[in-house]
Amino acid sequence: MAPGLSDILDDLRLSARSLLDYSESLLNPTVRLGVTGLSRAGKTVFITALVHGFLRGGRFPVFESLSSGRIARARLEPQPDDGIPRFAYEAHLSTLIEKRLWPQSTTDISELRLAIDYQRENGAMRTLTLDIVDYPGEWLLDLPLLHKSYEQWSAESIALSRQVPRAALARPCMSILKALRPSRRRTKRRR
Repeated sequence: MAPGLSDILDDLRLSARSLLDYSESLLNPTVRLGVTGLSRAGKTVFITALVHGFLRGGRFPVFESLSSGRIARARLEPQPDDGIPRFAYEAHLSTLIEKRLWPQSTTDISELRLAIDYQRENGAMRTLTLDIVDYPGEWLLDLPLLHKSYEQWSAESIALSRQVPRAALARPCMSILKALRPSRRRTKRRR
């Protein structure tokens, strides 16, 4: 069955919308910034300070657009994905500034959207949408274990410990391991 006029018009409308969305993303890009690091490394403080600096017109001397005055304003916008919890910017800021305490460690993924209106070098005004994603640091350490058994991971870790630059640091531990004589039969684990 041949497509009808309404089908063709629907396809044209969808194509035009896609082109507009694409051209909008070229003029006003969205960047997803994943912030991750080991536990207690300061990820939450970094995100809070970065966002606070943009919202308050802070000075970041190495960020040329801000130091030259081309950032018109920054604002928080609604979450791009309602399935991901919002980064608790206001609560973390209050903990740091009012209570003068370190925020609680990241326990789950969260996200915050920051829109930054700026002037390009040619004078044109644009908006950069920055989606900041906060990942718990412990996830980094678990990544190698995702598709490996404990035995595989252990064997690889021992092999790596014998290579430079780890060999010198691992020597005391390797001496202890060499002295062990594990039995061939398995024993029940204590709980």
